[in-house]
Amino acid sequence: MKSITSLLTIMILLLTGCTKSNLPLEHQLPSSCTIYDMKQARCIDDRELAKRLASYRVVFIGDHHGQSDLHQRVAKLISQLDRAGRHTSLANEWFIPEDNRLLKRYAEGSFGGDFPKAVGWKKKAGYAFDSYASIYNAIRKANGGLYGINLSRESRKLISDANRSVMTRGEKDFYDSLDLNLAAHRDMLAPFFSHCHSLRKGEDTTVCKERMYRVQVAWDSYMAKETAALSKRVLHSPSDLLMVFAGSMHFSYGLGINARFARLSREPFVTIEPVPIGTDKADVGEADFLLFYQSRVERN
Repeated sequence: MKSITSLLTIMILLLTGCTKSNLPLEHQLPSSCTIYDMKQARCIDDRELAKRLASYRVVFIGDHHGQSDLHQRVAKLISQLDRAGRHTSLANEWFIPEDNRLLKRYAEGSFGGDFPKAVGWKKKAGYAFDSYASIYNAIRKANGGLYGINLSRESRKLISDANRSVMTRGEKDFYDSLDLNLAAHRDMLAPFFSHCHSLRKGEDTTVCKERMYRVQVAWDSYMAKETAALSKRVLHSPSDLLMVFAGSMHFSYGLGINARFARLSREPFVTIEPVPIGTDKADVGEADFLLFYQSRVERN
């Protein structure tokens, strides 16, 4: 009788959560991983990842800028998906929708000029084009599409200045639609805005932080809007796939582009985030898959 009572007491304690911990929920990452499946909590290879993606037509992949090895890993995944019969369109943060005509010619192989110069790569990226070339070459070899989804610098400045008087009707509508009340997203970014690196003359830190956060939300919201519109144009069959490649912070914990895309589209998606080789921990909910790479930054 006493043993039954003791067992019931232990069960009640476990169910009511009497033992509290402030530690985050984490995955312990094996050292030999190339890809880690966070839902299954185990390592997988490129071929299995391609199989796991078979039921999805939208894939968000985070970028660590200038990391050539990561970009080669992404290129390898595109090639693996091509061999699996997927037709991949790549939406890239480095380009804006106004670049799409040029991007189409480049992806088709009909553009014979200096592509980085024609697209204004140095001003857009600040990292070596060669670092990213493997991705674009993989898209071209797979007869895929290449698209821009980013907000232009001019538009980001309008959002930053919050000067509605000089905005067009469409710009005002977009500005007014921004959701600045996603608390988890704001909390996640707070440490990055704590020093407010773009403090303007006569501006206090609080105003600066709000301005920076507003631009970040605009950035994510615009890329989500363009991704949703693009998905309707390029996803026609189960074999079609839209891969969205942008800085990893835009996808972390499902709170950036992906969260806002989910409000605009009913298309299921998965998120892949990059991690340097040697990373041994990852927070629960950080992504669906982790892609390991050898860290080494290449700049222009």
